[in-house]
Amino acid sequence: MNAKPPFSRRIIGSQWVQDDFPSTARTALNHLLHDLIDREYIKGWIDIDKEVRRIAREQPLIYNREKVVSINEARVSAENILQILSWEKVFDVCERLYSHLASDIRFWDGYANDWEIKTPREEVQCYIAKELQRIFLEENLSYLFTEGEVRRRGRSHTKNAIAKAEPTLGDPRLDSARKHYAKALAYFEHPTKPDFENTVKEAVCAVEAAARNLFPQTKAKTLGEVINNIKGTQEGQLPKPLADTISGLYAYRNAGDGVSHGGADGGKATKHIAEYTLSIAASQIILLHEVASEAEGDVPF
Repeated sequence: MNAKPPFSRRIIGSQWVQDDFPSTARTALNHLLHDLIDREYIKGWIDIDKEVRRIAREQPLIYNREKVVSINEARVSAENILQILSWEKVFDVCERLYSHLASDIRFWDGYANDWEIKTPREEVQCYIAKELQRIFLEENLSYLFTEGEVRRRGRSHTKNAIAKAEPTLGDPRLDSARKHYAKALAYFEHPTKPDFENTVKEAVCAVEAAARNLFPQTKAKTLGEVINNIKGTQEGQLPKPLADTISGLYAYRNAGDGVSHGGADGGKATKHIAEYTLSIAASQIILLHEVASEAEGDVPF
């Protein structure tokens, strides 16, 4: 979803809001709930209150779905809990809106004597995802709502590098590298407990897996050994200055604090280091793939 922040946010240029779901965002979410009920995309306040109470670990309440008073009580209950719910659990509510509360819109077809679908659930989910992402952008939250999940936002250059690597990772020889890279992204994008150490480790493992499978003739067991074998100035080799950048990232993986081998002298893997590693690892995989293609001719996949 390529939605841009609204004008009011673009002119402010403020930093992304991290580890919070502020009161203004909660108010916007409440507006969305009203909108979804008006559109009949969600069955009603009783269902919302039931789910919000479950997420908040509050005891469920019994309501009469046929009484307006009971429905209003459910609305007040859900709205009150949403205002005091911890920020990470509000994001849980957002995900459950999409995955659990969204429903088909049906109507009774008298000719067919059966219920027919007017708006399929997938279309409802698309609308929910678009509106949640709009709230995240309006509120400058450091999260995205994509593919039904809340994920941490990355810088544009990182996302561009990842997008460019995706076609390359489609090479069957890079199946293992793709799995490692997917793990790295999952660790980085976790909405409440991102793991930057494992982000670095898995991203570098992706580069190592790519190198070993793209250059099997080296019979190398580590990324460092592969790089030493393909370093040079001939066609199909990697120039030393570029080879050193790959070796340097591998060295950080081995020495980073808490990243691998219990290393503690390479510095802490912060969010910024982890994001840089994701970006540079994607670029390195592309480079290694191109060098391998030069050495053996383009390999169709």
